[in-house]
Amino acid sequence: MSTNTKDIHITREFDLIYRHSLNVGDIGICKWNMDKEELYIDEKMTGYELKNLKNMFEFINAIVYHKDKELAIQDLEDYLNGTNLYYLSTFRIKTKAGDIKWVLVKGKILKDEDIRDKVLHVLIFNVTGSKLHEGHDIMTNLINDRFFLRKLKNAIQVAKAQNKQGALIYIDIDNFITINNNYGFQFGNLVIREIAKQLNSLISQSCELAKFPGDKFMILVNDFDYIKEVEEICNNIYEYFKRPIEILGNQIYINLSLGLTVFPNDSSDVNELIKFCDFAVSQSKASGKNVCTIFNKEVEKSYHRRSLIESEILNAIDNNEFYLHYQPKVDISSNRITSLEALIRWNNNKLGFISPGEFIPIAEGKGYIVQIGNWVLEEAIKTASQWMEKGYSFENISVNISPTQLKRKEFKPTLIKLCKKYNIPHSLLEIEITESTLMGTCEENIGILKELIDSGFKIAIDDFGTGYSNLISLIEFPISTLKIDKSIVDNIECEKNKLVFKSIVTLGRNLKFEIIAEGVETKKQLNILAKLGCDG
Repeated sequence: MSTNTKDIHITREFDLIYRHSLNVGDIGICKWNMDKEELYIDEKMTGYELKNLKNMFEFINAIVYHKDKELAIQDLEDYLNGTNLYYLSTFRIKTKAGDIKWVLVKGKILKDEDIRDKVLHVLIFNVTGSKLHEGHDIMTNLINDRFFLRKLKNAIQVAKAQNKQGALIYIDIDNFITINNNYGFQFGNLVIREIAKQLNSLISQSCELAKFPGDKFMILVNDFDYIKEVEEICNNIYEYFKRPIEILGNQIYINLSLGLTVFPNDSSDVNELIKFCDFAVSQSKASGKNVCTIFNKEVEKSYHRRSLIESEILNAIDNNEFYLHYQPKVDISSNRITSLEALIRWNNNKLGFISPGEFIPIAEGKGYIVQIGNWVLEEAIKTASQWMEKGYSFENISVNISPTQLKRKEFKPTLIKLCKKYNIPHSLLEIEITESTLMGTCEENIGILKELIDSGFKIAIDDFGTGYSNLISLIEFPISTLKIDKSIVDNIECEKNKLVFKSIVTLGRNLKFEIIAEGVETKKQLNILAKLGCDG
């Protein structure tokens, strides 16, 4: 590297900054004479006298925080190998006083104008205040997703170069929205902070824990021999959280869904690994929550099918692939059809018939559910209008509504607009929400339901009996219908189930609800339900 005017100017600039930094604690300087293997670092940034160090690699090994060393070395090597024009890196150092500081280092190799040696001139800036905000989650003091992904990228490179393997553990808190709804967001933040603290205590120093957006965490496991070692980490987490955590005197039980993927075996791409983990978590939730799913070939098949559904669902409405199936509601005493429920179905050109149980959660997760839900509403209301014009008589038509759709401020105006467009009375439309939606209803949503009822729409609770409804919630609303879940109806011949069903009927009668049994398949079931007082 030849000496030029620009290099001399930069060298003098470094010296000027160095002389200024003698009186400023937040800037330090480092000079590495690469020809003589000599290193000078002023001690005020670290508190150490580092007289015996010969190069920047030794400095990194001596001072840099252990979890940042690999990244720091990688940044230095990238510069020395010519990948980057300047030496630029950010990492934590541990001072002699025991403090952890974030530092930003900037440097360039120049020819010293006096001794003609090749010297790496480095400026060290203390950026602790700004870096804690940028690279860390303020609430938990864990590294955030941005800084974690950088570490993951480096860990993948190291694993491939050294023929090792690492793992990602994605952690999602089950039903966290219920905690926020019941106790408030500030309380929820305290729960997140306590979970972060306990998770950090359950992993080794070689692992890295990060806070991801929302109620999610990610653990990076660097270098293991057997997958059982990673499974053991997951088991320790589950074992610990069998006990409640205490927040402001409240005992809170926490359930976690975990997803696990291995690199570079599963993938060497950061974004793909995150997607694999996320999908594994969704599989854990579908399996009943509070479990860990390891991404493998079977899970990969499901992942690719899900990815295909995600891409196909975008055009399903435009391609007229969705259609509605109308399930009759039959009066149990007269055997007469009184109402109908609109159920969405999908027949795709590539995948054939796709169950709503498969595509609805995907639509909710990808943000398509409102568009699909609005299509269902209009199609059902339009069909009801056509039937009325033909002289058909029915009490109402029911439409299932997702929690996301219910929360939209335009939901009620859309209903009213559609009813007006197709000239049907509000009382003809029955909005079905699941029992779990009712349980997760916050004050804002309670207000929405009351407004719908006041506007003349009917409200039905679907899948009743699968959750743990608060009876006060049932009493609070003039709900028109309780639909008993098929799981109870299937075993209605069991004496205990008869007692449960009879209790629901008694409750419904007192609250003036219509009681509907879902999925009646046999004459024997029908006769038992009739004796128990079921309406349909």
